[in-house]
Amino acid sequence: MAIPPGYATAVWPPSGIALAALLLGGTRLWPAVFVGSFLANLTIDGAAMAALIIAIGSSLQAVAMAALVRRHIGVPYHFENIDQVVRFFLLAALGSIIAPTLALPALFTLYPMPLDTVLGNWSTWWQGDACGVLIFTPLILSWTGRLRWEPRRLAEAAVFGVLLLAATQIVFHGSGARTFLVVPFIVWAAFRFGQRGVTTAVAAVCAIALWYTLAAKRGPFADHAMHEALLLLLLFVATLVFTGLVLCAALRQLEAAMSELESRVSRRTAELEEAKLAAERANEAKSQFLANMSHELRTPLNSLLILARLLADNAGGNLSAKQVKFAQTIQASGLDLLSLINDLLDLAKIESGAVTALHVAPTTFADLRADLERTFRQVAQDRGLQFSITVDPALPPSLRTDAGRLKQVLKNLLANALKFTANGGVSLSIKPDVPGRVAFAVSDTGIGIPPDKQQLIFEAFQQADGSTSRKYGGTGLGLSISRELTRLLGGELRLASRTGEGSTFTLVLPLADQRATLSS
Repeated sequence: MAIPPGYATAVWPPSGIALAALLLGGTRLWPAVFVGSFLANLTIDGAAMAALIIAIGSSLQAVAMAALVRRHIGVPYHFENIDQVVRFFLLAALGSIIAPTLALPALFTLYPMPLDTVLGNWSTWWQGDACGVLIFTPLILSWTGRLRWEPRRLAEAAVFGVLLLAATQIVFHGSGARTFLVVPFIVWAAFRFGQRGVTTAVAAVCAIALWYTLAAKRGPFADHAMHEALLLLLLFVATLVFTGLVLCAALRQLEAAMSELESRVSRRTAELEEAKLAAERANEAKSQFLANMSHELRTPLNSLLILARLLADNAGGNLSAKQVKFAQTIQASGLDLLSLINDLLDLAKIESGAVTALHVAPTTFADLRADLERTFRQVAQDRGLQFSITVDPALPPSLRTDAGRLKQVLKNLLANALKFTANGGVSLSIKPDVPGRVAFAVSDTGIGIPPDKQQLIFEAFQQADGSTSRKYGGTGLGLSISRELTRLLGGELRLASRTGEGSTFTLVLPLADQRATLSS
């Protein structure tokens, strides 16, 4: 297949084989390249000197290219990224200059020939070595190692080979416009079979292209002049190789990126799990500490309250009015402290998960209303506020829930509403919400809550304004406890408020909680 008859051929596989051998076995194999090149070229016309010159050039080219590839890429069994593919193509194009540049001047001296013939041989020689490197070096390297394809993949490979052969027959029995039919098969090979499949497919297409173009004189390149046909062949093969290898490298990059991302996600998930466990342990320890401290504080505090009450009663008449007032102040402060300790104990139990037992039973709205009326009617009158509780007639007579927890939430909401309302009134409206749910809306005409504080107030020890606790008292635990109890009851707590106009806290619960009653 030498074009023109002499020393240059359109594709020279030994150049790619030699480079692959030196990459796999090291530069110590260069004598084998030298001997192989010498013996191969000796068969051309039996000229030992010409074969010796060509062998020297081929050996130097293989050694130099192997050194460059190792330095700039490594041993590319599989190209890991697009940059490696680009470097390999540049090195193949530049390195393939060495053999024809070294050999042809000497051959020109031994065998005088026209300059255009020398240049034609140099061009074809360079093309043959470049094509050999681009096609056969990746092919050999990619097939290094064991084949681990499943039977299904092997069957797909067989179908692929048959269809590729059919496509090449169509291409090389027609015009150049049909060459695009080969490209989808290279894409298929890249996605399904990797670099091994791409290089094998390209080698097969190249062999068929050479046969039809140079031997059978048919196909899209056969109608051109020989040198022009060789150039078109080079461009065709280089395009196929570059497209396939770039796709393979891009897919490997994508796989590596996905693997790295999965690894990072796994590590981050593990870190978050550890942090979550640590936070849960810390929270449990804090809640346990609060619970223990609350219990320890209540015992001496109860004694102080009893003694303060006895002093305030002044049954023996031994204390002056001022001393009685002091005792009443001690008792009032002690009761406030007891309320704080009870709130802390409730919060600690909720956060530690100790409050999970619910006493779910039917509760009538009439009883609920009467209880709340008794608790807050006098408080509202003392503050000069209007107070009302309305129950929508559309509601059934009762609901099924934990009445104790429900009353605890509503009493906290009503107490807050009365505390933060100086004028106007406070109302509780009980009415249907969405089907199967009931809404308890506690409305007031108090100070209101700024929009940026409406989520903050549900956190423990938080109030809408730092000055609020000084003016109105309180620790900010009530709403946090109410929110957690609402979640336990299977409901939600909503807030609508405008600064200076008042607030509405809406507790929404299922009318019929179907959970079984649990014992404490």
